[in-house]
Amino acid sequence: MSDKKTFDSDPEVLSRIDALNISATKLVDGLLSGHHRSRHKGSSVEFAEYKDYTPGDEIKHIDWKVAGKTDKYHVKQFEQSTNLKATILLDASGSMGYKSPNSIGMNKIDYARTLVAALSYLFLKQYDAVGLSLFNENILNHIPPRSKPAHFQHILHGLATLEPTGVTRLEGVIESLVERLPGRGILILVSDFLTRETGVEKKLKLLVSRGLEVILFHILDPDEVSLPFDGDIVFESLEDDLPISLDPLDIRG
Repeated sequence: MSDKKTFDSDPEVLSRIDALNISATKLVDGLLSGHHRSRHKGSSVEFAEYKDYTPGDEIKHIDWKVAGKTDKYHVKQFEQSTNLKATILLDASGSMGYKSPNSIGMNKIDYARTLVAALSYLFLKQYDAVGLSLFNENILNHIPPRSKPAHFQHILHGLATLEPTGVTRLEGVIESLVERLPGRGILILVSDFLTRETGVEKKLKLLVSRGLEVILFHILDPDEVSLPFDGDIVFESLEDDLPISLDPLDIRG
């Protein structure tokens, strides 16, 4: 209940949710426009939860037995039972907040938010279950995969309330997730991969060996790719590393 109150009263969170909702639905609906959607194989519809009736809801989904007992109209919501479960693992560490000083576009975390929202909407639109885990050195928020219609709002809320902070510890995060992930399904990892850890690839291969399909999205700012700086520059970390002084030309060369 407290989460709901915070969610409703924070204008910035509400604004982010609206923006993510609009961006995600436009991207996905535009992508799918004109494409024939085949019937999902091996799935069935199951009752998920009740919601209060509002004008526009289908009358056939009103539970009249509950209405007779409570004098209130409640609508049944249904969830698609599916074999496919996807978990999106989003890097929320400090470095994801970087944005080029002269950039007029989104920073990395806003780009990642939009990407994750669109992917989540796409999975749910195809009646697949999707979950979200936010991390830096630990799991900050874990939303288990679900396919019910209202689940998209939970994911948007998680995305809208995150602020990039802390350091990246991917190896430990993957280890802590192993028992939470389904034996089979999809793991989507969205990160800038700015970490000195050397065992990340090994951990991901372990997940693949367990039957998971692993998909990586590498999010970088243009500055981090081209290093458009001249002379001796002091680079300050957004995480916990000490400042580094160097000439970018030595790296570009």
